[in-house]
Amino acid sequence: MANRCLSRLSVAAGDAIALFLQPYSPRPINSAITSGCLLCNTRRSIHTTVARKAIAEATASDAGVKPFDEIPGPKPLPIVGNIWRFLPYVGEYYGRDSRDLTLHMYEKYGPIVKLVGIPGKPALMYVFRPEDVEVVFRNEGQWPIRGGMATMSYYRNEMRKEYFQGVVGVLIQNGPKWLESRSRVNPAMMQPRTSMRYIPPISSVAQEFVDRMRAIKDQNDEMPPDFMNELFKWALESIAYVALDTRLGCLRENLPQDSEGQKMIDAVGDFFDCLFDLEMGLSIWKYYSTPSWKRFVRALDIFLEISTKYVDAAYERAQAQKQMDSSSKGEPSVLERLLERASPKEAALMAQEMIFGGVDTSSYTMASAIYCLSKNQDKQELLYQELKKFLPRKDDVIKEEFLEDMKYLRGCLKEVFRVASPFSGNARVTAKDTVIGNYKVPAGTFVIMPTLITYTSEEFFPLSKRFVPERWLKSRPTAETTGNKEDFDSTTTKKPPPFGLLPFGFGPRSCVGRRFAEMELYILLIKIFRNFRVEYNHGEIRYEHKVLSMPKDPLRFKISERKE
Repeated sequence: MANRCLSRLSVAAGDAIALFLQPYSPRPINSAITSGCLLCNTRRSIHTTVARKAIAEATASDAGVKPFDEIPGPKPLPIVGNIWRFLPYVGEYYGRDSRDLTLHMYEKYGPIVKLVGIPGKPALMYVFRPEDVEVVFRNEGQWPIRGGMATMSYYRNEMRKEYFQGVVGVLIQNGPKWLESRSRVNPAMMQPRTSMRYIPPISSVAQEFVDRMRAIKDQNDEMPPDFMNELFKWALESIAYVALDTRLGCLRENLPQDSEGQKMIDAVGDFFDCLFDLEMGLSIWKYYSTPSWKRFVRALDIFLEISTKYVDAAYERAQAQKQMDSSSKGEPSVLERLLERASPKEAALMAQEMIFGGVDTSSYTMASAIYCLSKNQDKQELLYQELKKFLPRKDDVIKEEFLEDMKYLRGCLKEVFRVASPFSGNARVTAKDTVIGNYKVPAGTFVIMPTLITYTSEEFFPLSKRFVPERWLKSRPTAETTGNKEDFDSTTTKKPPPFGLLPFGFGPRSCVGRRFAEMELYILLIKIFRNFRVEYNHGEIRYEHKVLSMPKDPLRFKISERKE
């Protein structure tokens, strides 16, 4: 178990699958663009003005605009194209993970790279600079195409079409049908009051996790080698409560390996393990059932079987609640809101996708957050002081307004997304011919927008190699607010580029579950660092980069109880 868990956190799951799953529409870093548009949380007037300007600039006179063929990149050979570069022994890309491949492309070819000549794949393009990323997003059109996920599409549309019956979900759907589905999902998922009603139960799950940390620590007060799997249990327990209105019991002592909760965790992990190779390699799985494809299908079948059982039970409870006298009803749950606007099949699939996309992504983010704060004790102490101000006692109730007012906590999570994000980028398929970086890019081009270069560049983020939450504060720390004044001054000499940090994507196709993901992460960070001082005394943790970026080494965090 420990080895499998540690071997698996874009070419990601959507964009909640990084190049391919993305968890709710992120608020743009530019604070002027904050609200209004139903789908992307942007004021319509600003949205329209900026989009028209970007489109006008991108499609202005062709004078000086270079053709697509002149974009730098590896040259395809006759007949075999560029596929040979991925073959064992002879290929320079063979064995590279997503991070190494991305870095190689940038260092060899520059900020815009073209990769063509891969059988069965569209023309591929890497775009590294934030200003070019903005052009891609501003020109994505009414029905953004994420691309990828051919494996999931085949599974739902062909292999298990009897179950899905043409309802394939917002994850892989495109075109007008996607917009119809997303417009029904948004009101249930993206309204702040919906997520805020879950603060008490999610706090209860987080408290159970903290209690479990006390129970599983060893004689050196360290977490066990398989602590990553404990984080998977926390994430599944949390997101299942949101999606299904029920507790699965994942945090109980000695959860059996053959329990339904552990099977779901393992299935999601196997899915991510296989996805990178299946999506990025030759699509021979369409013609021959490879070992990776068999494992991939088995994982999806297990997850579908177990999650369907819980979704059906949740649906029955929601129907019973619907028949109750209105005066006895409380605020509708997420599932009840989905059922008000969508068919039972569509609501059930959305609930499954919430669970599917929320386990590994949240777990790896939390693992990285604990690690970053454990290796930066000064920042951990500042966070503790902020938490203690709002929660004088460890068992004080976490209130909705606290999550808004804890500015340093919010800065810590944003900095984790910058320095150790599980998502390695975003992706779109161009809806029309578009000028990007002075090159004319044809419609149908698969554009990958990696984040690695931007996140680690001094050009965009001063002190980029350091973990500095102060860079995300809106005002200089004072005696009443938390933060290091010198670090704030050093990192805010220039504003981050508006499209420089997009962990949940951007626009109408960004992560539909963002509010819930952030809430869960905030609450567990509060619980852990209000209760414990955390250390990591085993050098630097190595990361593995595939669909998601994940810790490769055991998370042997040492915990020490904080005094009241």
